Amino acid sequence: IMSKFNELLIILIFLHVSPFGNALSSSSSKATYRYFAYGSNVLVSTMKALRRIQPLDATAAVLPDYELRFDGSEASRLEPSAAFVNPCKGKQVHGVLYTLSAEDFAKVGRTEGIPFLYRWQKCKVHPYIGDGEEAGKEAMESTEPVPDTYVLISPNLGERNIPPSSSYLGLIKEGADNWKLDKSYQQELANIEEAKNLIIPQGLSGLLLQVAEAATGTTRE
Repeated sequence: IMSKFNELLIILIFLHVSPFGNALSSSSSKATYRYFAYGSNVLVSTMKALRRIQPLDATAAVLPDYELRFDGSEASRLEPSAAFVNPCKGKQVHGVLYTLSAEDFAKVGRTEGIPFLYRWQKCKVHPYIGDGEEAGKEAMESTEPVPDTYVLISPNLGERNIPPSSSYLGLIKEGADNWKLDKSYQQELANIEEAKNLIIPQGLSGLLLQVAEAATGTTRE
């Protein structure tokens, strides 16, 4: 039963529909929040066209002592898994540090399936200007981390690592290339196994983003 529930949540998230309707209301506060993205949200077009979020600021960043994982439902033949991060000493996850309004920060939470699929975790990240080489690694060694940043983690991530669809992984790779994340991290992404035997061989993620871009007039950055 839990497997089917998680599968439904993942499908809703790829469609960017809140499984909770308006249960989590947006704050009208003028406060801003720092959000570290590591999955398909590293692509700015995903944030703008699919999530209808307008970041106030964005930069490449690295999260130390975490690793990138993929979890979901092996039985799903649409989108079998989504990206998660899990604490892991000595590893790093590269992504994008967004500054968001309170309203848009709440929107991320609503559409990501909090509190069942993800939950918020405070963390510290190191921002950097990507060069496609080792700028992230150098930032970790030479700069102080930015505190009070929020990252989405799983409340019940197991030991599984379920291969993602090629189009979902492709969005992460595209974002990594756009932001010129560290070369070693991009190589890690290139080595990730992709899902096979899906109804739509490449998965739904890329197609959904293209439809959203066309509907909103968003140009891929």
